[in-house]
Amino acid sequence: MQKSTFDSILLLGNHSHLFYKDLIDQTKLPMNTLVFKKKDSFKKDDPHQFLYNNVSIDFNGAYVLDELSFALSILINHNKELQNVLVLGDPSELFYQAFVFAKTNQNPHFIRQEVQFIHELSHDAYVFVYPVGMVAQNIRKEISQLVYVLKKCKQNTFLIRSENNDPLTVLQKLLNSINGLDELFTFDVKEVQPLISNHESFST
Repeated sequence: MQKSTFDSILLLGNHSHLFYKDLIDQTKLPMNTLVFKKKDSFKKDDPHQFLYNNVSIDFNGAYVLDELSFALSILINHNKELQNVLVLGDPSELFYQAFVFAKTNQNPHFIRQEVQFIHELSHDAYVFVYPVGMVAQNIRKEISQLVYVLKKCKQNTFLIRSENNDPLTVLQKLLNSINGLDELFTFDVKEVQPLISNHESFST
């Protein structure tokens, strides 16, 4: 596969953020976090928040794919740390899905069209961490649009299969395995299954 050019790791969404303290010492790469914080319904003027490395960014839109994606695209374009990144998160979270649409410059309403904006091939990669107790088939339909966009844009994507290990253990193995990578984009972790590659297609 391609040369590894990760500049950082992003724990994206509330599920992956739970692993932060246990993962921060497992990698030599900078680790960032990005989560969605719902507004307090009892406070009239309190907006939703994006928390980027615990720094609050107001989000006045609705929790829907296109509005989240638009706001995230602005955040991405203004932060170099969000380029060439390994993204870890739960693909069933709408916030994770919106981030992928933002990174690939795809309009959620027109995903079946050709790639809308042609850019240099991204060196990002996405890792799917499923909720505890959830089997992949249970959310296949729910994330079908996400998988379609990742395939269309040829984004490297991996699935953590942790039948005998908890996701944290697999994530720790994964981060340890990429610490020394400087030539090949390979993972020596059997629980991490390639789903999509920018060189060849994998069945999901």
